[in-house]
Amino acid sequence: MKIVSNLLLIAMIPLAWQANAADSLSECLQAQLLNANDSITVGELKDFCQDKSSRVGGIVAADSAEPVSLNLAEAVKPQSAIEHRLRMERKGEASTFSLIPHKPNYILISNNLSEPNEEPFSTAFPSRDVHLQPWETKFQISVKVPLIRGVFNHHGDLYAAYTGRFFWQQFNKESSSPFRETNHEPEVWLSFKNDSELWGFRSSIIRTGIVHQSNGQAGSLSRSWNRVFADFIVEKGNAYFSFKPWIRLPEDTDNDDNPDIDDYLGNFELSGVYKMGNQSFSFMTRNNLDFSDNHGAFEFGWTFPISHKINGYVQWFNGYGENLIDYNSHSNSIGFGVKLSDWL
Repeated sequence: MKIVSNLLLIAMIPLAWQANAADSLSECLQAQLLNANDSITVGELKDFCQDKSSRVGGIVAADSAEPVSLNLAEAVKPQSAIEHRLRMERKGEASTFSLIPHKPNYILISNNLSEPNEEPFSTAFPSRDVHLQPWETKFQISVKVPLIRGVFNHHGDLYAAYTGRFFWQQFNKESSSPFRETNHEPEVWLSFKNDSELWGFRSSIIRTGIVHQSNGQAGSLSRSWNRVFADFIVEKGNAYFSFKPWIRLPEDTDNDDNPDIDDYLGNFELSGVYKMGNQSFSFMTRNNLDFSDNHGAFEFGWTFPISHKINGYVQWFNGYGENLIDYNSHSNSIGFGVKLSDWL
């Protein structure tokens, strides 16, 4: 009988431990709710208390020599926009190979061109009367999927992504509202989280990968190229910057649709985002750094709230390469629409 009693006591220990841990977790949450800053989310409180619980054997004592409530400010520091996005992405990955936003997803209902580039289409279809309107709808769809987490001794993550950019002459009823251009951009990269600092700029993420871009056309309208790239993402305060150099992978001369594309799109892209409350201002610039025959591009974006879930978006582009069919043609456009997801 004594043996049975001892076995029952042993069996009750995990239940008592779990009950004690649950009570202690509840006490921790209550303590933090009374003292936490309003900017800290419930999820952060739960993560903090659960982490604290695991580090002290599952029990968070209210009278601990190291009061939990006093350590919350250190344990849950204000997150940068990059840290917040990484946290939300991990929470959103409920299943393997789940899709999450990559680049901004937006639709510019009215994208107004100073002068549409008709030359490629006139060359491809000499017997056709090509007529492009100077206003169209431009939209971008961009998603990524985490393939492998924790590669290289848990320092990196492997991703794949697809970005599609579409230029739709939806108001051009005379030509049956064609898609003037579609650009497809699949890519694969390794992402490494970093935490070094130089001159007040914090290096947050380093990525390296390979990207293909093409427009899915044939003949003289075909455009495509492949690149290997690195991407250095840094932040300072509410400003975030990306420096992305690349090297074009060589192609067979007979199959190269655009051998001079580097002369217009260059070998790097510098972009950035500045967040000001619930608004954000973004820029992107490219340049071939050839001052005797200089080509480049600049893009500016302004995102602002329209409602709780919808943001307005204004985008201005000036330069070469707004899309692949126009890689060697200068364009100037401004568009107005909505943004469904942002960089940060």
